[in-house]
Amino acid sequence: MEKLPFDELVNFEKLASLGSSYDVKLDPSFMPRLSEACVKVLNPVEAKFKFYVDMHGLNTIEGTVKAELSFICQRCSKEFNKVIESTFVSTCDEEKAQSLKMEDKLDIVDLEEDGSFNLIGFLEDCLLLEIPFITSHDEDSPDCVESKEDWSFGEVQTEQSENPFAALAQLKGQLKN
Repeated sequence: MEKLPFDELVNFEKLASLGSSYDVKLDPSFMPRLSEACVKVLNPVEAKFKFYVDMHGLNTIEGTVKAELSFICQRCSKEFNKVIESTFVSTCDEEKAQSLKMEDKLDIVDLEEDGSFNLIGFLEDCLLLEIPFITSHDEDSPDCVESKEDWSFGEVQTEQSENPFAALAQLKGQLKN
């Protein structure tokens, strides 16, 4: 396993005060849940993000994370590749964001009990949230051709059965006699 340029657990506030920024490629082995959510992670996960203190004094992380993944199409059952990308702007200062009425503009992230932040888990969560519920080729993709020969339909009745109401009318006629 290759070495990370940062720890898995980081001090969010310290990195924000230092204005730390990263442009890294992460080995898929660092993201086991992402690997389980697809057939295969095809390339290293690309992440570009920075920590900073914004103009309101909020400790913030902003950036993008991108991965090329392989999925099984739910329409044609063939494997296909798709690039998943997530853009994020998040803060750990929930109370301050609420007091500034900015919680709808920023995602709020939770820190561990000791104040540390699971950076790898956060990046992995961002990607997992971008995976479609139903994985399939794009709508117009020529690679996803459903074979209509496999379709099966119910058998069509060719014989006409006797009308049940005609039998009732006949019984009614017999009762009057």
